[in-house]
Amino acid sequence: MYLSIQYLRALAAIMVVIAHSNHKAMIYNIDLLNFVKIGGGGVDLFFIISGFIMCLTVDRNRQSFTSFMKSRVIRIAPLYWILTCVALTVYLINPNLVNSSSTHSTSIFSSFTLIPQGHPYLINNAWTLSYEFFFYLIFASFLFSKDKQKLFTSIALIILVIVGLIFPPAHPKWVLNPATFITNPVLIEFVLGIVAYKIITNKMISLKIAAITTIVALILLIAHNFDCSLLPTSLGRVITYGIPMFLLFVGFVSLESKMPKINLLYQLGMSSYALYLVHPFIITGITLVMRKIGLINIGPLYVTALIVGSAIAGFLCYKFIEMPIDRFLKTKIKNKPVTA
Repeated sequence: MYLSIQYLRALAAIMVVIAHSNHKAMIYNIDLLNFVKIGGGGVDLFFIISGFIMCLTVDRNRQSFTSFMKSRVIRIAPLYWILTCVALTVYLINPNLVNSSSTHSTSIFSSFTLIPQGHPYLINNAWTLSYEFFFYLIFASFLFSKDKQKLFTSIALIILVIVGLIFPPAHPKWVLNPATFITNPVLIEFVLGIVAYKIITNKMISLKIAAITTIVALILLIAHNFDCSLLPTSLGRVITYGIPMFLLFVGFVSLESKMPKINLLYQLGMSSYALYLVHPFIITGITLVMRKIGLINIGPLYVTALIVGSAIAGFLCYKFIEMPIDRFLKTKIKNKPVTA
């Protein structure tokens, strides 16, 4: 695994944690994190990383549609379902603790199946997993073509987005509206991940160009942080988040040969999936505890607890839940007898 990608995973996860921590803190008039306007862009970086990693995965180990989808379910679903069961328990005890800020009712069916029906999930930020699995389905559908698989995948996703631009869905602002879902421009970010794979694996840019690309990407992101209004087009998110994140990914990963190992960032990257899923629980839990003991108005302590607490919980969840389950399931499948 690329060190650079683990660092970018860490960045993406922390960006999302900061965005959600800021949202919670602002409820209590604590604006210490409000200077970070682009935390949501971590999701776009995750999509680009996913596009790259899936290309890397099938090129290293050619798979059928079934084996590919099975491996994706085994990798992603167990931890998600465990935490969704936790969220369901909380929801049944006190519904106000789950999606309290949403005007839409929570869907238990969609929460477990990741099939969007226009309602939020028990783990609200899990909407991104619906896009991940939709991408996996499109990606795996073209595994029959070894040479053109990535091209066919890219064309299919681009066509879906074009259809959505020509025939806009009735409710474009709600990300889980079924029509919006299958034509959402964020699908282009998976294509950007595929393009990044071609650029990086074919060594199409030098170290110097890679450094310049990384710097340009950071400048664009910083500029957007000061003016975070999206461009007035349906492609606004892809342009303001996706393109800079694509440039950052291509530039930074192309510098892999010069990348030192920073263990904290590496571990944070390795645990980024667990962190992404578990941090809403931690943010809510810390908020309830600090409000109960009267410390919530101490802004620096509160926001530090949210971010550091989420990072620690993510690592512990990764080490003691996610990875043991992953190893167990892979061992069971590996040792499963072959039947005629």
